[in-house]
Amino acid sequence: MGLEVMRMELRKSWKGFTIFILVVVLIAGGMAQLYPVVSETFEEEAEELEGEEYVRLEVLEEEDSLYIEWDEIDPNDYGLGDMEVNEYIVLEDTRSHMATSQLRGRTGETNITLTNVTISPGEERYYGVVAVVGEKRVPVGIASTVERKSPLEEMMETPYFRMFTAGREDMRMDEIEGFMAIELYSWWILLVGVYLSFLSVKSVTGDFEESRMDILFSTPLSRKEYLIQKFMALGLFSLLLVIAAGSVLVMSVYSLGEGLMISFLVSIVSSWPMLLVIIAVSMFFAVALKSSRGAIGASFGIILVQYALFMAGHMLEELEFVLPFTISNYWDYNAVLLDGVFKTGHFICLLILALIIFGVAVLMFESEDIPV
Repeated sequence: MGLEVMRMELRKSWKGFTIFILVVVLIAGGMAQLYPVVSETFEEEAEELEGEEYVRLEVLEEEDSLYIEWDEIDPNDYGLGDMEVNEYIVLEDTRSHMATSQLRGRTGETNITLTNVTISPGEERYYGVVAVVGEKRVPVGIASTVERKSPLEEMMETPYFRMFTAGREDMRMDEIEGFMAIELYSWWILLVGVYLSFLSVKSVTGDFEESRMDILFSTPLSRKEYLIQKFMALGLFSLLLVIAAGSVLVMSVYSLGEGLMISFLVSIVSSWPMLLVIIAVSMFFAVALKSSRGAIGASFGIILVQYALFMAGHMLEELEFVLPFTISNYWDYNAVLLDGVFKTGHFICLLILALIIFGVAVLMFESEDIPV
């Protein structure tokens, strides 16, 4: 029969293939177009503390003390005429709003040393200085024990951000590579993998459930040829999908003035073996269970568990040992995007794994009875 089953599969599903490719292409290209809008928020500076330029502090760790100094105020600047500053009050809080502050000291000087103060590295405390002029209190300024960070810098230090950047500390979301890695690449296995899994299962179980198997095998077509051609059709579709998505992504990024970054095409295409593994696993469950509902449930479960383990492995150090057992770990898009390195070994390993799983599915299919 030659490649009749493959051609039949493509003819039967080409409309669905085309629509899904268009959807993925629009998502990939459209996501890149959002970068200029979102990147504006990354340019925000750290929120300034009120009067922080007037107050300076130094943590003296060896002496368990804190030295604070500030600029002397001029009551005339506050409409208080020739009145003199009676004293300065120093307040402490763990929040910049100083709404729950506590009194830490009073002095007639423009500096003070607070003793018995133990501040751990990175511990966030705020110290406000208030001048008492007559019966009025005039704020001088606020200083912090930690360097103030912009919203972007704070986000990049969270476990959540590390989870979606696959642990790469040099990835920045204010750069197009980092933005796309988080907004597109981190969801790729769910966006594309789930649909391919559904398609792979239905491709086989549909013939079981609609009683087409007997008709197909009444011809010279063997079971092995049948399954191989199904796999080839789905493999060809997934290859066209990654090439189309990668090409449109490159053009979309180029239209933003970022240059012709072929790394986006290479990184997307390098996910193809991972998608082949998903197809192979789904066809294995289709052959083993012969039921769309059961096979789809099992395939989706595998994908979601793999995704959860991959993310958890990058988020929690104690779970890093699970990473080698996830297929996403061998699709290193960050190496392509950030380092310009295509990991051929990982690419080949995933191809071999896909062929092994598919081979097991073929052997099982050849040895089992086909239900009437």
